[in-house]
Amino acid sequence: MLPSLLDDRLLAIVGRKASKLRCVMLAAGCAADHMHVVVRLASSVSLGELVRHLKGASAHELNHDSSPAGRFAWQAGYWAESLGPADLDPIARYVRRQRDHHDASHPAERWACAVDSR
Repeated sequence: MLPSLLDDRLLAIVGRKASKLRCVMLAAGCAADHMHVVVRLASSVSLGELVRHLKGASAHELNHDSSPAGRFAWQAGYWAESLGPADLDPIARYVRRQRDHHDASHPAERWACAVDSR
């Protein structure tokens, strides 16, 4: 789980790592059990490589400090989707408000419902 007290730290780690890979983090937000990141991907980096580095750097740093969250690990896999310039602002607003969107008063996202119904 991702306690909200780690949000700022996690977003900083992911933003730094994306920047080191010459990618631009345009928006990010944490929920209790996942994170959304909107990134402008550098032409020299594959999507899978970016995700591997973001997950690896964040887990490594959180596990090698005095993080109150205990052992930190990401689940296998990721969801990726591309978007056009017209969609950037509404998607960025949604991503930045993950804690609000995923509180107990909101229904599960469509993809979560599809996975649960299998």
